[in-house]
Amino acid sequence: MKKTFIIFITTLMISCSGEIYEDQIVVKEDGVAYNKETDKVFSGDVLDKYGELVGIYKKGLKDGSWFEVDVKNGTQKKANYIKGVPEGEQITYLFPGPREKNKRLEYIKYEDGKIVGTWTTWSKDNEGRLITRGEITFEDGAGRWKERDPNTRALIKAGNYENWEKSGLWKSWSPEGVLVSEGEYVNGNRVNQWVWYEKGKDTGWEENYSNGLLNGKFYNLSPYSPNRGKGSYVDGIKTGDWQEYFIKKEGSLALKQAGSYQFGKKEGIWSHYKKEDNSIIESNITKSRKVASGIYKKDIKNGEWTEGPDIDFGSRFYGKGQYLNNKKSGEWKYVAPQENPTITGGFSDGEPSGEWVVRYNKKTYKGTLKEVIKKVPKLNEYKF
Repeated sequence: MKKTFIIFITTLMISCSGEIYEDQIVVKEDGVAYNKETDKVFSGDVLDKYGELVGIYKKGLKDGSWFEVDVKNGTQKKANYIKGVPEGEQITYLFPGPREKNKRLEYIKYEDGKIVGTWTTWSKDNEGRLITRGEITFEDGAGRWKERDPNTRALIKAGNYENWEKSGLWKSWSPEGVLVSEGEYVNGNRVNQWVWYEKGKDTGWEENYSNGLLNGKFYNLSPYSPNRGKGSYVDGIKTGDWQEYFIKKEGSLALKQAGSYQFGKKEGIWSHYKKEDNSIIESNITKSRKVASGIYKKDIKNGEWTEGPDIDFGSRFYGKGQYLNNKKSGEWKYVAPQENPTITGGFSDGEPSGEWVVRYNKKTYKGTLKEVIKKVPKLNEYKF
């Protein structure tokens, strides 16, 4: 009995040593999976947070059947690998729900890691139906990709593949069929100048690439671009003065933030904005309200900041004080000129601390921030 118990425990330890949860894995630049805790190449079973098998790693490479769920994006993918190389059918379905043919979002088939036959994607139209979106049929690694809007069925993207890589001139259009952008690929990388259009007309919006990386002047205010702003890049890294923009539901833009980058990190004085109304002030740009302005050091708030719902409009509530490592620190002073309260208090590690003093309607109130808010309910309207 004792011998059997020892064998059982030993077997259990061996089987557990080869299991790990998804969030305990890190896949490094070499494409190999490592155990986060030990930083060693992982071999064994990978489990989701519910303890269900996702797939198997052998010497850090995916091997055999895998089933991965992306709850955030609402997808579930079924795939097969041989020593990290995809092989056979790879199908992505809607999640949650059954894995049925009419619930597919993408279908690809691989042979020796190369796509063969027809690669198809689907997306929902306005009525929730899955409609074919993009499709290409490969012959010896070559073919033409065509992508259509699921509602209008207008062509929205087209270009060629050679040797399984994007190649030559590629164009994109709006759902109404109006030209949005065009530029070249070489060996799957964007190169030279890419031009963006507004309502089919040349606006001077441009992106410049070298070996797939943004380089030089960047000026793009198109609502169809994933990057919207004015500035410069060096080898894919933002540098110098920049203006960056929100996109609004109706397709117009609004200033989001402005300042300078050094080696891709915010440095010096930056201003942050909030979307305002729909008043057009330039091309497709609408008004914004400045809600914060202050100093960054290597992408971290450090130094004096001013914050409020509209700090350029001096009669509204705003506060001034210091940030230390992205957290409010030391004394902050708040004023609301139209409504006359002035509030002074301290922060420690980003949290209100110590005594706060409020002067309102010719009276003075003292206590913790919570205490003075109880005494002066008007303060509930403000954000500290």
